[in-house]
Amino acid sequence: MKNKKLTGTELEVMLVLWDMTPPVPTFEIHRRLEESRPWNMSALQTILSRLSDKGFVTSEKIGKNRCFTPAADKETYLAAENRSFIERLNGGSITSLVASLYDSRRINDSDLKELMDFINEKTKGKEKPYE
Repeated sequence: MKNKKLTGTELEVMLVLWDMTPPVPTFEIHRRLEESRPWNMSALQTILSRLSDKGFVTSEKIGKNRCFTPAADKETYLAAENRSFIERLNGGSITSLVASLYDSRRINDSDLKELMDFINEKTKGKEKPYE
């Protein structure tokens, strides 16, 4: 699974799976996905099969239902994707990312304050947190 990427649709399915208690029957995944937009059951089954082939989920038959369990950790996957995104588009610079978001009005002063509060909390008690 290392170095394997999820497509947008695969990520949408994984986010649902990561939010549910496994093992999750296909019909429950479908029901949850349908809360945001219409989903074709056959397409979902194809996506789940691809996710299994890529090693992101495992499946088992429980009664009459095919059930899925995430095989990939959400935080680990998202952290890797974030690192890759920042590296590709911002040369690895968090400052460049935040400046770009601010200049494009995607974040505002309130967001920056929240970010500063987060940084202050994470660096509390450290002598020289920025070195």
